[in-house]
Amino acid sequence: MKKSINILITIMLFFIVTSISNAQFRMSVGPALGLNLNLMNGSDLDNGGSGLGLLFAGQIDMTFNQDRSLGVLTTLAFYDNRSSSFALTIPVPQQGFNQSQDTDVSLAYFQLETLFKFRLPVGVYFVFGPALGFNLSAERNIKVINTFNNGQQQSFKVKETLKNTNTRFALVTGSGYDIRLSQLITLTPQLTFRYGITDVIEDFSAKVITFQAAVACKFHILN
Repeated sequence: MKKSINILITIMLFFIVTSISNAQFRMSVGPALGLNLNLMNGSDLDNGGSGLGLLFAGQIDMTFNQDRSLGVLTTLAFYDNRSSSFALTIPVPQQGFNQSQDTDVSLAYFQLETLFKFRLPVGVYFVFGPALGFNLSAERNIKVINTFNNGQQQSFKVKETLKNTNTRFALVTGSGYDIRLSQLITLTPQLTFRYGITDVIEDFSAKVITFQAAVACKFHILN
């Protein structure tokens, strides 16, 4: 994972240094707000889970050529939520009951993305590249129901912090549309897909994929 981080940082520095010396270099920055649809799956889950989460981020949009068709879109997500809910059923025959667990998992990451950007003349662009997420918080709320052989039920709730969370590594692809409002401001709606490569927790097979809809407001500082 450290190797992946170093490669990502090297790529970013290469493009920044190369572009600063290029007279065609342009850059815009601004905030972004989004909504995540998270889907959780893995061999340690009986069935997949799903949930919604919010994104609060900042973006740096850099282009390198005259027609602005080639560039890099870097996103710093200060709060990137990957919440999800799923259910488990655990037979406990020696105790004479079956246990069902309804689990709500709340995950939040500081996430860094460096995406290569190809923009069409009409303003539509496409992006792809890697993303790294560093866990900010992780907890779960579990509703446990024990159903005994005689039909009686016993229920209780558990809230706990998740330990041993992994650094999140994902592959990202998507598209957006630059709406030029003025010489200074561009409004950009974006749709992206993030495929999680790493498991959320060590020694537990469960990954998260995310469909994200976001809007960025970018201010042109080098135009």
